[in-house]
Amino acid sequence: MTDPILSDQDLETFHDKGWIVPKWELPADVVAEMKAEYAKFLEENSHIESDIVLAPHQTNGGSMGIKGSEKWFEFATHPGIISVARQLIGDDIILWGTTLFGKPAKNGKATPWHQDGEYYPIRPLEVLTVWIPLDDVTPENGPMKFIPGSHKKHELFSHSWVDGDDKTINLVCDSERFDETTAEPLLLRAGQVSFHDVYMIHGSDANRTDQRRAAFIVRLMPATSRYDHELGAEIGKKHPAQGYGIRPLYLVSGADRAGNNFEIGH
Repeated sequence: MTDPILSDQDLETFHDKGWIVPKWELPADVVAEMKAEYAKFLEENSHIESDIVLAPHQTNGGSMGIKGSEKWFEFATHPGIISVARQLIGDDIILWGTTLFGKPAKNGKATPWHQDGEYYPIRPLEVLTVWIPLDDVTPENGPMKFIPGSHKKHELFSHSWVDGDDKTINLVCDSERFDETTAEPLLLRAGQVSFHDVYMIHGSDANRTDQRRAAFIVRLMPATSRYDHELGAEIGKKHPAQGYGIRPLYLVSGADRAGNNFEIGH
């Protein structure tokens, strides 16, 4: 299989808007395997709400006490995904997290406007988020929406805590920092893949349709940055389910350039 090659236009779009959807897609057999693995995951973890599940690639239960699978690590490190990532953040790459967003039919929770990096213990803060839909994403079933160009300043804007269990997260980006009318929805077929910058402001509406909108998320960081587990443990006091202090790191491309700890969490 030939590695995907990003065009100059792809790279320009990524740097200008903050995300891209390459022409390359995951093969149909891989998508089918991911859907089957997700069905198995839901069956084995019926005690967990499916809206947001952290670290399914960890077989030791991770921070949420789930039954994970090495298959999610295999999906996260698919050669095509890592090839695109190398072209966006360099050859030295660490996988530090995965997430499953279930967005179930009828009552899939909204995700308020936010920046991912608001609570990541990575210094300097650089993360590439890979977003893989397991189901087709339509305008009706709660697509993710991006604020184009909101990443450009490489600045974390102020966030406020908003109570309520009707959301997947409670830290919400203060509205004066962006113009919601500029938002662009991410409409994808299952198997297409989106890559976005950690400083991107994004969110999604609730899913009230009869169709699930599940997605698998992969968190990659350049190995020129350092994942600070001590800072992660401190942040984790406010976000215990995230398990930032015990996240295992995996060098998936190149070499570690920042003295990262590859023993914690394994």
